[in-house]
Amino acid sequence: MSEQLRFQQGAVVANGVRLHYLDWGGRGTPLVFLAGFGNTPHFFDSLARQLTDRFRVVGLTRRGHGASERPETGYDIATLARDIVGFLDALGFERAAFVGHSFAGSEMVELATAHADRVDKLVFLDALYEYEKSDLELFGANPLRVSVPPPETFESADAYSRDFVARYPAYRGLRTPTWDEALSHALERAPDGRFQERLRPPLADQMGSSRFEYRADWRRIRCPVLALYAFPGETWSVPADAAPGVQDAVRAYTARMDREYRGRNIAHARRDIRTLHLVELRDTSHFCFLDREDAVVESLRGFL
Repeated sequence: MSEQLRFQQGAVVANGVRLHYLDWGGRGTPLVFLAGFGNTPHFFDSLARQLTDRFRVVGLTRRGHGASERPETGYDIATLARDIVGFLDALGFERAAFVGHSFAGSEMVELATAHADRVDKLVFLDALYEYEKSDLELFGANPLRVSVPPPETFESADAYSRDFVARYPAYRGLRTPTWDEALSHALERAPDGRFQERLRPPLADQMGSSRFEYRADWRRIRCPVLALYAFPGETWSVPADAAPGVQDAVRAYTARMDREYRGRNIAHARRDIRTLHLVELRDTSHFCFLDREDAVVESLRGFL
């Protein structure tokens, strides 16, 4: 199916920045999809189209990503949330429900605490997390962590996708032509004609630092919240081709992540968000809406 048949594309100026968006159509309450770090709403194509019977469904491409403008500043959480508010204004949406993946979780928390009058409901797709300093050490302890930096440029979008799953083995099972197409929207042509990531390192560093520094009082969230937490288990964390010793180390690391990172944030959410509906998805990837699409759609339709 061609992109023209799946969705329409548009652009607005919001908070002084030209932002690209996808529009899957539909009628009803506005439903806005927000992608993860480095990604674009193209990842939501299948999921979004299943909700157009009840909602007006759009996906915003944040600044510095995809076809949106790439200013040198403004990648802190507060500014990114104001971009989203400006996007609502530009489309004439007084309020909206939001579905966000990964990095988008912080943007949605900021919306709910600083712009509560614009938020109807929130859905966090493995996205409701708050980092602590100790998490830097925890993330760095991954036995599968690749220490060699990625290439600056790639000969093709296919080469980029191959490198991506080589660096993040947990995503090998997700790689399909649809995945490659969605991932390709993170790229642009470099001056030498090769491909490079559109989110350039200085801007990515701004986003990463802002995410680790961001703090908000979850008790101030008053709108209904659905939080889906993805537990990879052995299926998505232990490479079948890894040496037995490495497999054991990865199992131990995954259990530690479940306990010290996922478990801590789940306890935090249960304690502080009175409107919380929480779902734990087992044996799924961080992109749970791709490999467990039916379960995610069921949860969304029941909640929204």
